[in-house]
Amino acid sequence: MANLTRIKILTTSATAAAPSNIYTGELAYSYVGGSQANNGDRLYIGTGNESPYASTVSVIGGKYFTDMLDHVHGTATASSALILNGNKHVNEFNTAALKIAASGALGAAVAIDSIKDEDNMSSNSNTALATQQSIKAYVDAQVTLQDLDVAGDSGTGAVDLDSQSLTLAGDTGITTSASGQTITIDLDDTAVSAGSYGSQTAIPVITVDAQGRLTAASTVALATALTVDGDSGTGDVALLTDDLRIVGTSNEIVTAAAKSGTDVTVTVGLPDDVTIGSDLLVTDNLTVNGNVNLGNGSSDTVTTSGSMTVGGNLTVNGTQTTLNSTTVTVDDPIFVVGGDTAPSSDDNLDRGLEFRWHNGSAAKLGFFGFDDSTGKFTFIPDATDTSGVITGTKGQLDVGGVKANTVQVGVTANGEIDTSSGNLTIDSAGGTTTIDDALVVSGAVTLSAGAGLSVGQGGTGKRSITANAIIVGNGTSAPTERVSSAAGNILQGAANGTVSWSSIIDGGTY
Repeated sequence: MANLTRIKILTTSATAAAPSNIYTGELAYSYVGGSQANNGDRLYIGTGNESPYASTVSVIGGKYFTDMLDHVHGTATASSALILNGNKHVNEFNTAALKIAASGALGAAVAIDSIKDEDNMSSNSNTALATQQSIKAYVDAQVTLQDLDVAGDSGTGAVDLDSQSLTLAGDTGITTSASGQTITIDLDDTAVSAGSYGSQTAIPVITVDAQGRLTAASTVALATALTVDGDSGTGDVALLTDDLRIVGTSNEIVTAAAKSGTDVTVTVGLPDDVTIGSDLLVTDNLTVNGNVNLGNGSSDTVTTSGSMTVGGNLTVNGTQTTLNSTTVTVDDPIFVVGGDTAPSSDDNLDRGLEFRWHNGSAAKLGFFGFDDSTGKFTFIPDATDTSGVITGTKGQLDVGGVKANTVQVGVTANGEIDTSSGNLTIDSAGGTTTIDDALVVSGAVTLSAGAGLSVGQGGTGKRSITANAIIVGNGTSAPTERVSSAAGNILQGAANGTVSWSSIIDGGTY
């Protein structure tokens, strides 16, 4: 006989109560004698969430239920389930008010012996039968026409359909009439003559009553003036008699008016050549197709809150240029700093970009660029600028990856250090390399001659392990081995932590 692995579920002979300590999907059985009043001879399963045990324990079967099915099919048996025979028959069926019993052999036609009239029988009599006439009289007595409830925007009412009729009455301005099955609701005429009121020179005047009807309509002449205010001066334009003129300023603004169909369009623009005698303030977009020269005077300024487009070259000859723009876009892919010609000597000044920021408590000046003293690119978040020489503590970089010669950090993958070619050597000047976290090696490991990995260093302390053995920890000593003695065994742990092989899975008791 082949070796077997046996699984035993939780059982009990001590209590008929449902278990309270099973997990979701776990089975348990009580073989205490079962009855309708207790929970014996029943099979349970845990369902629902675990905290720590299953939140619900459900009955899914057991000897108590199978005993109810252990009788001849088609024969009604006391305290048992109802099972039909092959012809879907049962020999008798009895309730408090209806009894059906077989009139012949099992499977023959059945007859109704009696139907009890519960309203006309005494507590121990079943001889009074309900007749067709008594049932009809009872139903007729229970059925009556119901009232029709009526609700309006305000108030409610009811119509007795046995004796009353529903009346629809019109309010002010509304007339109702009924003919046969038709009810007509009509709006009353008012004194207003049908037609249109108002024109280009007349304004309609209408009167509306509380029911929303037009009770009067007329017109009044249009005599409205348009008041026009300028930066200086004001005036009224009579809309029926006056014209509104829009004129420009010589060499600064030009205007043109044109009528197309019923529309009149006024165009306001700049002349081809614009001369501005003082500062230029632009609050909207400005496009210049020619060249713009600024800085002929030491106090000349250009201020714009919109956009300015220069189709030619823009030359600024000043000591300082300030751009108060939220976004600056430059098509040139390369910025040149340090002058527009090659320097003839070392000025010992750093080159780069400065930026202003705030750390929440104080304003800071940041810098990233070329450090002239070291010849290296640097980043200083809290910098001091002394006439073009930047000093301060170097900051940290947060980037997706860094490549230095062939060494790559975070380039191939996040958290990975590798090389694009050649080998990678880690060599600390102090002679010690420390790894704070767990070390995972996916390739081969080569240790120097005589080196080994002991138990204290995470090794097994063994040079070989028995075939098919499971090793079990033994504290600081070398682990012990466990070899199965038979096919089908499984490894189990005891309450004291001892690990051993067994062919039985025993759920225990509850």
